[in-house]
Amino acid sequence: MEDLINLVEQYIEKHRLLPVRQLLVGVSGGADSMALLFVLKDIRDRKYPDMKILAAHVNHGIRKEAAEDEKLVGEYCDKLGIPLVTKHIDVPAIAEEKGISLETAGRIARYDFFRSAAGDSGVTAVAHHMEDQAESIAMHIFRGCGMEGLVGIRPRNGNVIHPFLCAHKKDILDFCKKMSIPFCNDVTNADITYDRNFWRNEIFPSIEKGTNRNPVAALTGLSERIYEENVYLDELAEEKLDQMIADTRDLSVPADELRALPPVIRRRALKLLAVWSFGNVVDLEACHWDAIMDLTEKSSGSSYIDLPGDRIAAREGGMIRFLFKESAFDGEKSGYVEGAGFVVPETMAEEEIALRDLPLGEKINFSQSFVSMRLRSIEKEAEVVYNDTTWIFPSTVLEHAVIRTRRQGDTICRAGNTCTKELRRFMNEVHILPRYRDRVLLVAEGQETLWLPAFGHAVGYTDALSEARYRETTLENESAGERTLYVLEFFGETADMKGDQVDGTDFGCDHQS
Repeated sequence: MEDLINLVEQYIEKHRLLPVRQLLVGVSGGADSMALLFVLKDIRDRKYPDMKILAAHVNHGIRKEAAEDEKLVGEYCDKLGIPLVTKHIDVPAIAEEKGISLETAGRIARYDFFRSAAGDSGVTAVAHHMEDQAESIAMHIFRGCGMEGLVGIRPRNGNVIHPFLCAHKKDILDFCKKMSIPFCNDVTNADITYDRNFWRNEIFPSIEKGTNRNPVAALTGLSERIYEENVYLDELAEEKLDQMIADTRDLSVPADELRALPPVIRRRALKLLAVWSFGNVVDLEACHWDAIMDLTEKSSGSSYIDLPGDRIAAREGGMIRFLFKESAFDGEKSGYVEGAGFVVPETMAEEEIALRDLPLGEKINFSQSFVSMRLRSIEKEAEVVYNDTTWIFPSTVLEHAVIRTRRQGDTICRAGNTCTKELRRFMNEVHILPRYRDRVLLVAEGQETLWLPAFGHAVGYTDALSEARYRETTLENESAGERTLYVLEFFGETADMKGDQVDGTDFGCDHQS
C-alpha cells in the first residue's frame, strides 16, 4: 500500500500538482480511477485537510454494463464519503453527428463535463498511467507530431492533472487487490478496433517480443527527457501570443505578426490559440497544423480550413482565428456587424421588401429579424444627419427599388464613378467577410445595387461630399416635381459575431466569394 501512495505523493510534490481549492477525480469504475480516488483521498486526509474532493462519472451510452459501472462507483464513493456527480452522454450520437471516432467524441464530451463540474477554480485528476503515456506518444508519432507530441501526457495540462503517470498498470492492479478496492472490467479494452487498444494489445507486445526491449520504458523515458525543453518553448510561445492578442474577448492574432515568428514558435502559438478557442485539439493531426501554418503566409484575402468536429481555422481581414461552425451567435441571429453592415438570419436571406411599401415615418423590422428601418420624406434639409446607416435619395427610386440581400449577378456603380463591377468583387474589395456577404441587407433595383449601407451608393447621397456632387450632377437635370427627397435609415444592435456560424470550405483550399 505505502509503495504506490508514496510514489504518487512524491510525483505530486515534484510537479506541484497539489494542493488546489477543489479537486475533482474522474472515476470510470475501472481499476486505475478507483485506485486514484483512494490514493488522493489518503493524501488529502493526511496533508491537505482543507482541500475539497469530489468524484465525477460519465455514462457514455456505449456499453450495456455502463449502468453497473455507475452503480459500483456510487457505492464506493459512499463508502469513502466522497460526493459524486454523474452525467449520461450519448457518445455514439455525438460521434456520428460530428464525424469523429467514438474515442475522440467520448474524450471531448468527458472533459467538457469535468470542466463544468470542477468549476472555474477546480482541478480535475484523471488516472492515466505509464502504459497510457507510452501509447499516447506512439499514436502521436504516427499522426506526425512535433516535439510537443513526444512529451505525451503532461503532469499538468491546464486544469487537468495526471498523478498516476509515475505508476505501472501492474502496480495499480496489485494495489487494488491488496486494498480490496472494487473495480469493473471494461470489455471494450480488448477491442483492437480502438487505436489505443491496438497499440496496447498488438503492437507493443510485438515490439517487446521482436527486440527484447520494453517500449513503455523507452517511450516514457523519451517523454521525461523532452519535457523541460518543451515547457520552455511553450512558455516562450505563450509570451509571444499574449503580446499579439489585443482583446481577450476576441481570440484573433495578426497573420503578419505570426509570420514573423520562427516556425517552431509560430506552430506552438497557433496550437495554444486553438486550445484557448476550442478547449481540446487532440484530434488535429499534422496535416491540419501544416495547413493552419500556411494560413499565416498571407495577410490579405480570406481563407478557411475545415477541421474535425465542425470547427475551422480562418484568416479574415489579416487576422487568424479559430471558430466553431455552430455557436451561440449563429446564422439565425441578426444585427449590425462592424465591417459587414446589417446582417439578417440565413433563413430570411431570400426575403425582400419593396421600398414603396414602407410606411412613412414608422420604424419597422425586416421580416422577423433584429434589423429595423424607417423611411421618411425630407421636409427641411436641416433634418438630415449624415452617417453610414442613412441614405438620401430622389423619389424616382421608390417605384421599383427593394430591400434585400445580394443575388447572383448583382452589380454596383458607385456615385461619381463610371465603372460598373460585380457586387461580389466589390464586397471583396471593401473586405466584407465572406461568411456575411449573403446575409447583408442592401437596396437594389433589378440587379443594380443602389445602396450598400456603410460601403457605397449609386444614387442619392450619404454625406456632405456626395450631396454636393449629387446636387451638381443630378438636380440640374430634374424637374421641380422630381426633386422630392426621401431618407432611409437602418437600425440594429451591434452584434458580437466572434466565433459565429461560418460556411467552411474544403480542407486546405482558399476561398473567396
